[in-house]
Amino acid sequence: MNLRIRQMRPSDVVAVVRIANQAFLETARLGWLMGRRAVDRLVEDRECLFVAEAGGEVVGFVVGGCSGDRATIGWIAVHPEYQGRGVGGLLLKAVEDKARRTGLKTVITGTPFARSFYEKYGYECYRVERALLLELIGRTVKPPKDMDARPLLLDDLPALASFMGDEEYLRFLMAYFSVYDSDPDMCLIGFRGKDVAGAVVGKRNEVYPDLVTLEELVVKDESYAYDMLDALIYAVSVKGYRWVGVRLPVRGLDEVELLRRGWKDAKLPSFWTRYHIRKHLR
Repeated sequence: MNLRIRQMRPSDVVAVVRIANQAFLETARLGWLMGRRAVDRLVEDRECLFVAEAGGEVVGFVVGGCSGDRATIGWIAVHPEYQGRGVGGLLLKAVEDKARRTGLKTVITGTPFARSFYEKYGYECYRVERALLLELIGRTVKPPKDMDARPLLLDDLPALASFMGDEEYLRFLMAYFSVYDSDPDMCLIGFRGKDVAGAVVGKRNEVYPDLVTLEELVVKDESYAYDMLDALIYAVSVKGYRWVGVRLPVRGLDEVELLRRGWKDAKLPSFWTRYHIRKHLR
């Protein structure tokens, strides 16, 4: 195979998008998404963007970055007909060689599905950002027994501020107002008797409308966390949606307990566990 690695050019964008369409499982396969990202990177800094060319055709690409104190790999993909031939390794090497010439000592990336590919070339996983998914179809879903929940109104917000610090409250407000018009039914406030116990914000996924992800969960006491989560699960089920997703860590929620309750490792193309990968260059 006569293969050449070269810098990416604007004329390569269509080929890059088509390879992404056919190679990625995650949402990077979407034409509008990869097309926009490739163009943005070509405009900003194309020094660490490379393609693999065979017989005059682009058969693979890598979108990297070489700035700050380390190099990064955003996306790397090889056309299905050329996978398993070492093309991906050569594209990685192009980024690594550029990093060395720039004086950088580390390359980092994150991946949901390609951990074994990176480990094959000397990379190591140093952190796991766990995402869990609960399938609601075929499951009995009931409201929490020990908590009353209703839609969270604007006037309810000051009551939440009373048991949150400023930074936590601001994070919650950002989540709340991000779904204020689009998903108001997914914003809930919970009560134990007459006392406010907590609140939760869920958001429908842009790619999978049947998926609602937990954006923020705040509780007055950590023992209320699962009741607050169950309130969101019930609201999602009432709407007829299929999944609820959680990215850990979340205060009051434990991975082992969630798995015991039937949650699974998330592997949807738009919602997945992220493996943080790095390689120290020599």
